[in-house]
Amino acid sequence: MKRLSLIPIAGLVAVLFFQAAQKPEFESHPELDEAKMPAKVKAVVEQKCYGCHNAESKSDKAKKKLDWDEFEAAKKSKQLAAMAEINETLVEGEMPPKKFLENKPEGKLTEEELQILLDWSSGKKKKDE
Repeated sequence: MKRLSLIPIAGLVAVLFFQAAQKPEFESHPELDEAKMPAKVKAVVEQKCYGCHNAESKSDKAKKKLDWDEFEAAKKSKQLAAMAEINETLVEGEMPPKKFLENKPEGKLTEEELQILLDWSSGKKKKDE
């Protein structure tokens, strides 16, 4: 009889043990340490993206899609998710929008600027950054 009462206690101890075990840590994304972007990325963002994608933007749609002010203050997980969306948008050629470029052709990303943003948003890190 005493043996049968030990089984639930052993099960409870096992459950508590497994809950207390440490969870494995996720790989750190080097680009986001201390919520800082590489200087080259930040320069492109400030020149070509920030005008529409900031908290004070006149375009609610652009602000809702991406707010660079919120990006830098966000948790790493949200930054990584935003980076994936940025990468997808750039790969599909949706940014900057064609309608925007009709009025401001100087807003077009050069091949170098596009590659800087693509490398960063995909998690690639260059040695010179």
